[in-house]
Amino acid sequence: MVAKGESGRGPVLEDEFLRLRPLTISDVKTWHEGEDEQIRKWFQFPRPSSPQDVTQAIQRWSRSWSEGGPVRNFGIWVREGDILVGGVEIRVRDEGVAYLSFQIFAGHRRRGHASAAVRMAVDYAHSVLGLERLVIITDTKNTPSRGVAEAAGFRLDGPADPAEHIEIGEMLRYVNP
Repeated sequence: MVAKGESGRGPVLEDEFLRLRPLTISDVKTWHEGEDEQIRKWFQFPRPSSPQDVTQAIQRWSRSWSEGGPVRNFGIWVREGDILVGGVEIRVRDEGVAYLSFQIFAGHRRRGHASAAVRMAVDYAHSVLGLERLVIITDTKNTPSRGVAEAAGFRLDGPADPAEHIEIGEMLRYVNP
């Protein structure tokens, strides 16, 4: 992984196939179009997002980058064709601990993008942010996300504590290291 252009706007992380970079307002349309029923289901969104919702989210994420806040949100691009395929987020919760979440848009799933992007985010979190422990919380029934966590080097740690998530239902905690 190569980190380029670390600044208050955030870095660009790259490997052979993917590019991770903070989203900008110019990404609103593509991000909005990427949301589907699967994303809404697992994130338990109460309704489909509007373009205004996406704009406000990107503005919040941009502020967090520029102010050194707790959220580091990256869009995931396939380098060949420069295609936005999803996102990965690092959310610092406690001293040395952060929670990761990710999503891949329909039509781009099951190609290894999520696990590769999570590995890149983990490297960044450890090496740049100095975080010691990373956590992924996922629904027990979300088999694809559980597979991503395992493929990215996380190990199942057991049931998640309700204080660790806002979603309703039985959730699992995966940790790295």
